Amino acid sequence: MAEIKSALELALEKAERYGKASPEEMAAAQYQEQGRHLAVKFLNGEGDLEAGLKNLSPQAQDVARIAIKEVFLRNIGLPRNGEADERLERAVAGLLLVAGSKNNMGRLTAELQQLLQQFQQFRNNAMQQLKARFTQSLPQMQRAMEAKTGQKMHLEVEQIPQFQEEWHRFHGQLLDQFEPMLEQLKERILQA
Repeated sequence: MAEIKSALELALEKAERYGKASPEEMAAAQYQEQGRHLAVKFLNGEGDLEAGLKNLSPQAQDVARIAIKEVFLRNIGLPRNGEADERLERAVAGLLLVAGSKNNMGRLTAELQQLLQQFQQFRNNAMQQLKARFTQSLPQMQRAMEAKTGQKMHLEVEQIPQFQEEWHRFHGQLLDQFEPMLEQLKERILQA
C-alpha cells in the first residue's frame, strides 16, 4: 500500500531533489504545514484558529496565514446540489479570522457570498423553468410510454432523459460562466 506523505515531507523531498534546502526554506515549509493543520482543525470545528495563529512566531504567522487561506479557498466552490455547505461557511468565517485587513476581507467575502447566491438563484430559476417546460409535455410522454409498454406509467420530470440532457448542458454552461469569476475572486482573497 502506498504511503501517504504530508505536504512538509513532499516539500522536503522536492527541496532535496533540487539541492539542499536552506534553513529558511525548511522553516517556511514547517510554517506552511502548521498553517494547514490549523485550517483543517478549524474546518472540522476543532481548536481556536486565532489563538493557534497567535502562538506562532511573527515570521511564521505570515507564511502560515497564506497556507491557511489556501486551505480555506480550496473548500470554497460553487454549490453542486443546491444546498448550503457547512465547510464553505466555516471557510469563509476562517478567512475573516486570518485576514490582515478585516475590512478588505469583509468586502471580498461579501462579494463571494453574493456571487454564490447569484449562482444559486440562476440555477434554481433555470431548474424551475426547465421543469415547467417539460411538465407541459409530461402527459403526452406518459401516454406514449404506456402505449409502447402496455403498462400504466408514472413519469417524473427529472427522470426523463431529455430533461437530464438539457439540465446537464445548461448546468455546464452556468459553471463555465461562474467558475472563472469565482477563481478571480479567490485570487483576490488570497492576496488580501
